[in-house]
Amino acid sequence: MPHIECVKNNGKPYLRLAESRYVKDINKQKKFVIKNLGPLSKFDDGKPEFLKRFREKFKNGEIDFDGITYYYNLPVKKTFEIEGDNNYIELKNIGYLFLQSIYNSLGINQFLNQVKANSKIEYDLNGLVKLFVFGRILEPQSKKKTFENKDKYLFQVTTHEDEQTIYRCLDVLDKYSKQIQNRMNTKIKNSSIGRVTNLTYYDVTNYYFETMYGDDDVYELDENNEIVKDEKGEPIIVKKGFRKKGVSKEGKKEPIVQMGLFIDNNGIPVSHKLFPGNTQDKTTFKNVLENDVDEMDLGRIIVVADNGMNTQENKYLIVDKGNGYIVSKSVKKSWKKMGLWALDNSDYVEINNSLGQVVFKYKSRINEIELTYKNEDGTKSKKKIKEKEIIYWSKKHYEKEVHQNKKFIEYLESCKEHPDKLKDKEKKSQQFIKTVDIDKETGEVIHPEKVIVFLDEKLNKYKETMGFYSIVTSEIEEDDKELINRYHGLSRIEDSFRIIKSDLEGRPIYVWLEEHIKAHFLICFIALTIIRIVQYKILKYEKKSTLNVDGWEQGITAEKIKEALNEFKACSDKKGTCLISTPKSEIEKIVKSIGLEMPDLTSIDKIDRFKNVLNKGIFM
Repeated sequence: MPHIECVKNNGKPYLRLAESRYVKDINKQKKFVIKNLGPLSKFDDGKPEFLKRFREKFKNGEIDFDGITYYYNLPVKKTFEIEGDNNYIELKNIGYLFLQSIYNSLGINQFLNQVKANSKIEYDLNGLVKLFVFGRILEPQSKKKTFENKDKYLFQVTTHEDEQTIYRCLDVLDKYSKQIQNRMNTKIKNSSIGRVTNLTYYDVTNYYFETMYGDDDVYELDENNEIVKDEKGEPIIVKKGFRKKGVSKEGKKEPIVQMGLFIDNNGIPVSHKLFPGNTQDKTTFKNVLENDVDEMDLGRIIVVADNGMNTQENKYLIVDKGNGYIVSKSVKKSWKKMGLWALDNSDYVEINNSLGQVVFKYKSRINEIELTYKNEDGTKSKKKIKEKEIIYWSKKHYEKEVHQNKKFIEYLESCKEHPDKLKDKEKKSQQFIKTVDIDKETGEVIHPEKVIVFLDEKLNKYKETMGFYSIVTSEIEEDDKELINRYHGLSRIEDSFRIIKSDLEGRPIYVWLEEHIKAHFLICFIALTIIRIVQYKILKYEKKSTLNVDGWEQGITAEKIKEALNEFKACSDKKGTCLISTPKSEIEKIVKSIGLEMPDLTSIDKIDRFKNVLNKGIFM
């Protein structure tokens, strides 16, 4: 029977969970360490006879160590195959079986096996990719460390033993990245989930590398190894450097790479693409739309994006292909044109609280605009369209902006009489001053001296714009409030970026070659898609909207999925399971979301049968 024992570890009391069992092969009792609990000081409450009371509580079932339940209704044979003198029974992960089910349903398994069959690849390509994807979700580490931990799963994920093939596997992933994403999209589109692309969200983020040195551009060289220049005298670039210094979303000075990501209206990823770190956000859209999304046969899509994508060329590309857009428009930059209209209270639809206070208001107008697109041959194409412009104000956001800018505005107010104080301040302050040349005595520009003048009207405009937001859209027949709600759904893609950066630990990035970096983020993309499908199924099971814009992870968060899958473990002697962790409530939710009841998993055969049920593609 399991018991708590206290041993010395580096001279300090240390607790562990152990059990003595009869081992038939050696015809005697042998002690097995089930779990190392940690130093005694971690648990000690400082009261007399702590250890005695602690053991008594465990015996009475009052203590649960990471949800481990001990089954005694096991098969008659409880023998263990012992290698050497190893006393340790290791609980192995079975939560990955849910991930494997979705992975196979996405068609990746079949695709990679076909790639291997059509090439000279001899290593376990599919097994390695599964290992990297599951590891990215459960325990993000370097590819080498993930490979070293390949035996943490109850059933083998890969049979491969040579870690040198890791990087050859990454090369293959990069080579077939586009085809893999297309295969995933086809499988999702034809599944019970389907693709909801009446709204398709697009955004860009970047990831930094822990090095101060980026990648140099590769230039075209002549026979004398001299750099060849074009008609304008600019060097001809054969290949752009990938890790480049650019505008980091996190304010980092290290080199970065850019990622453009499309997701559908269910929050499930559609495609992703990487760009050199010095690529402007707005220029990524054309590449992704023309080279990736267009090939996926998604039907008519409405692209929702932030102000960074709001360019004439991007909007031209969208409407020229029969699609639509909803993009934000900078209020502060456009205040000169929209200020009077925004401040005119007529025509607003107002929403009041219980006290009669306006907490939200909005109105719209239709403008005729001309979009211009520069073709590759230098000619320009033009298209006239009608565009709806919506201005809206939120009390909540107004109060938030006032709070965030309170100290800054107070500082600006104090500088009205002494504008010289602003000249060495941060860039944000410079918009409120201008430098003029005057002669201090006559006012004439004879012997000019630079004088800083505070622009009071700029400060007034800055305060006037607080709480206001604006979007423009091609969908002129749609209801204004509905369009605003659709735009706010952009938070889903921001949440996807957060998951990649935090839960999946997309950084630090342990690979340096461009091909391997791209393969790393393809692995993150696949992992994100799997997590989103789990979340989607749970929302449907709980009859919650998969289109909810306010915290659409309300069914189960990525963090909770990761935690529950990690702690779902079992131990087997190949004849029958001896231990299995108590499934967390999230595991039970996942099982019920695919139309099953939590099965009896107290033997290896039963776990194997459950694995086969999951592999029938019941998630999709």
